[in-house]
Amino acid sequence: MNAEARENKALSLEYWVKKLTQKDMPAFAHTARIIAGEASKDESSAGRLAKLILQDPSMTVRLLKMANSPFFNARQHSINTVSRAIVLLGFKTVQNLCLSISILDSIVEGPSKVNVMTGLADCFHAATQARSIAIKRNDKSPEEVFIAALLRQLGQFSFWTFSKKIDKKAAAEVDALLKTKNKQIPGEEKKLLSFTFDELTAALNKEWHISALLGNTLAANSDIDPRVSSINLAHEIARTSKKGWNSNEMKALIKRLAEALYMSTDKVRTMIQDNAQKATNILSKLGASSVGKLISSVENEKKASAAQANQHNKSASKIINLKNNSKKQLENTNSDNQGRFHLADSNLQIQILSDICQLIDESPDLSIMIEMVLEGIYRGVGMDRAIFALLAPDKRQIKTKYALGWDKNEMAQEFHFPINLQSNELFAKTMTTKQSHWINLDEQDPLSRLASPKLLAFNASNPFYISHVSVGNKPIGIIYADRKASNRSLDKTSYSSFKLFCQQANLGLMKISSSK
Repeated sequence: MNAEARENKALSLEYWVKKLTQKDMPAFAHTARIIAGEASKDESSAGRLAKLILQDPSMTVRLLKMANSPFFNARQHSINTVSRAIVLLGFKTVQNLCLSISILDSIVEGPSKVNVMTGLADCFHAATQARSIAIKRNDKSPEEVFIAALLRQLGQFSFWTFSKKIDKKAAAEVDALLKTKNKQIPGEEKKLLSFTFDELTAALNKEWHISALLGNTLAANSDIDPRVSSINLAHEIARTSKKGWNSNEMKALIKRLAEALYMSTDKVRTMIQDNAQKATNILSKLGASSVGKLISSVENEKKASAAQANQHNKSASKIINLKNNSKKQLENTNSDNQGRFHLADSNLQIQILSDICQLIDESPDLSIMIEMVLEGIYRGVGMDRAIFALLAPDKRQIKTKYALGWDKNEMAQEFHFPINLQSNELFAKTMTTKQSHWINLDEQDPLSRLASPKLLAFNASNPFYISHVSVGNKPIGIIYADRKASNRSLDKTSYSSFKLFCQQANLGLMKISSSK
């Protein structure tokens, strides 16, 4: 391939989509597909979403912060688990929050520029406005409008975040071209590339199966579709707010929006100004307060002074290290100082146990209850892996039904064992005697000799906890937990907490069984 051919390939839309998907943003691409609703055949999409979130301690903590905020939780229900967040807030709302967190993390990991962060602030601002407008229009799914508005500039974000890694020459040329303009002109980049940023957004959206509404927004030539109109109006609000909330342009926009929503101009002004502040608060809770400060708000206008420009430059210099700053803000969470493993948290255990009891009293659901029990063991007790394994109908094998923790997919496939309930093997003994065990796997532990070679290979001879799961006198499975990944020791306190969560699982199963 000659130099010209290589250059043409590097400038093609297909090339960039492939590079961003396979090399530079694979985590976000994978997350986006799952969050968009791509569920496996044997799991509900809600269950898969919960497990995806729980693999990332940072995302878990920030999601729960958001779930307890007035913006998403107007009734202020206490939400301490991911599963309960999905139940109370709804699947679409949690999708919304997770995709917000995911794109933020993906973008700030790269060598981002200040204009990228400004654009990201604009999109969060616009997304918040769009959701509010959609609610006023009685939209069937305001969260879909939020996501489409948030990702309206996905192509531009992706290009500026990763362009130097993909094609340094193309990035430099496009940067130089746009710098010669007083402002970035939509589509100007096509003079050097074979595509526009909007076309890259559309291609990534299609490749990752994120949002049909985003595709409609990018393809629409008018605002006939009210959902597309909501998104376009929201982005116009975000852009116009930079000219001042009392500017002539903003006054004209407020008048148009008031006519569209059948509201007074005063109410519209109050609504969109409140939304701007809410967007700032959202970004702060997501660990991106530096980005939130770039949103134009009434409060910021009042603080405007000669020193504002210097303060802006200081904020801009910090944005490059936003990812590290976000992690520092999470040092007081229930993760260790590297955010890799959950530490035992007695307060969180109490909160989750309370949520489980409330769920059992309100609407006992087997899958949600088991997921909450495993989340309590994983996050609250501080285990690296937690598994609920179900006894097959023929009672000859036991296989993973739900799993949380490190190497979740591999773990779920490997935790599959033959069983004979009449034998003295560890799993059989645990279920038939309806007990819990702390297996130390040393010579002084008689129960260790009952563990099968396959189980010892599964946990690399690390200590573990195990407990029966039964409905009355009928054994149905086991709950297993270990700290293999971190190689941390087990202790009596953790074991007691583990047993308490398993007891709740059995009580819940009894309630579910009696209610049928």
